[in-house]
Amino acid sequence: MTTVLDRSRVTPASAPPRRPTRTGAVFAAALLGYLLIGTVLVFGFDSIMEDALARVSAASSVTSASDPKLAAVGFVWTPLPALLMVPFAPLRALFPGLVSTGYLAVLLSAVSMAGAVAALHGIVSDLRVRAGARVLVVGLFALSPLVLIYGTNGMTEALLMLFLLLAVRALLRWVRDGGRTNDLVAAGLFLGLGYLARYEAIVPAAAVTVLVAVVTAVRTRDRHAVLVDVLLAGLPAAAAFVVWAVLSAVIVGSPFEQFTSAYGNAALVSAAGSGGLADVARQLAALAPLGLPVLLAAGWVTWRRRDVSAPVPVTVLGSVLALEWLLRASGNLFGFLRYQIMVLPLLAVLVAVLLAGAPRRRGWRSVGAAALAVLVLGGSTVTSAVLVTNAPVLASQEYLRVRPVVDTALGRAVTDTGANGMWADDRAIAARLDAMDLPEGGVLADSGAAFAVVAASAHPERFLITSDDGFAAALADPAAHGIRYVLRNDRGGVDAVRSTHPDPAATGWAREVARWPGSTRWSYGWSLWQVT
Repeated sequence: MTTVLDRSRVTPASAPPRRPTRTGAVFAAALLGYLLIGTVLVFGFDSIMEDALARVSAASSVTSASDPKLAAVGFVWTPLPALLMVPFAPLRALFPGLVSTGYLAVLLSAVSMAGAVAALHGIVSDLRVRAGARVLVVGLFALSPLVLIYGTNGMTEALLMLFLLLAVRALLRWVRDGGRTNDLVAAGLFLGLGYLARYEAIVPAAAVTVLVAVVTAVRTRDRHAVLVDVLLAGLPAAAAFVVWAVLSAVIVGSPFEQFTSAYGNAALVSAAGSGGLADVARQLAALAPLGLPVLLAAGWVTWRRRDVSAPVPVTVLGSVLALEWLLRASGNLFGFLRYQIMVLPLLAVLVAVLLAGAPRRRGWRSVGAAALAVLVLGGSTVTSAVLVTNAPVLASQEYLRVRPVVDTALGRAVTDTGANGMWADDRAIAARLDAMDLPEGGVLADSGAAFAVVAASAHPERFLITSDDGFAAALADPAAHGIRYVLRNDRGGVDAVRSTHPDPAATGWAREVARWPGSTRWSYGWSLWQVT
């Protein structure tokens, strides 16, 4: 085992073998599986999560809104997921379901999660884990229930996981191969992209700069080298942070809309109330039942071999978990299971570190390596499956979409479709408005709640939405700004129309012409008002 704290022991011969062909095959196989499952979920069960559909709607609005512009991706959430979908959103003209069902987000999450699986394969290959154990580590990770769910539901967890695992791989090469600059540059770039994918990535970016500073200081005893390496590792994420904050301040007046906007996570959590770590402990016990022993074993390996491979994934992936535990304990984060998903790649990489450089000969060590992978990752797969199909409190978002599908697949009676099919009313509203002869910008709607309606419409340019320049003025006085109809969210979302006009009939400027109370208990409730 190469000891990174003793530079004299690092030789060119220690560089790990590269297997781009096998990694490419792993990516293709994972992508095919995730696309197949995602397609069945979307078109067979009408299963798509709110955030995923909202991002697709925002990406489509960049080119199809009544006031098309790049800023339509919004500043509450990070820009990269929506920006990656913008070039493909115009294909809705050929395949409307690409946008109306949110399927475009599923394509992104499938590609991202397949990339994360391929990145993990690259890591275990670099660590020279035996072929049999390598297949088990990568395969069990790829088939983990939470990985399957977030590789197929259009959410951004997969994109963040991809960038973090790529950063882990680059940093492992850097610490094991004697400090090659190109690997450190790659790690910094991946962390910068990670921040543009999810805000949580700023924490591993900061943690990595500390790790890099310590490792370089021990290796070189050179302050200049420490400064250079810290800049290489941390500057991309810092630049992404500053540029995005400045753009947000210039365009919408606030550098951190996530915290100041009524649509941001801070406002939503404050309204709902959240806090406590008891549920987090139970979630982690199901996702990684042997996580603590693996972590302790990795710590022993770090001390015994003087090898800092294990601290790399702990720094990158563990810091994300630590941030979310802190936010949860302080009441600033929902208790959703998806916030614990990074424990799965962390567990897989730590198992690979424990199996690193295993002898190539057959024998009890090969069997032991395979047994370790099955025991740790296989056990996690089983307990995770039980969690997402039987724990509506601990895994609320997953249970509401997975349990009905599992019951259908097993031939059980489905008495509750959960959150699947929750967008039926939104599509009915879009169809009704499409059938009218309306001018461009004739329907006022807050896209913070009406994203599914706008996404389903064949004429999205007929909506005047939140990102349009004339929205605020039209909201204050719809009749004076040529608004024909106002779509009001009555239940389920943050809606500026409802806040500004709690009772349009009482003021006499509009009359209600239709109402959709919600086809399921998870559907949004709507009313349509004609401006008089």
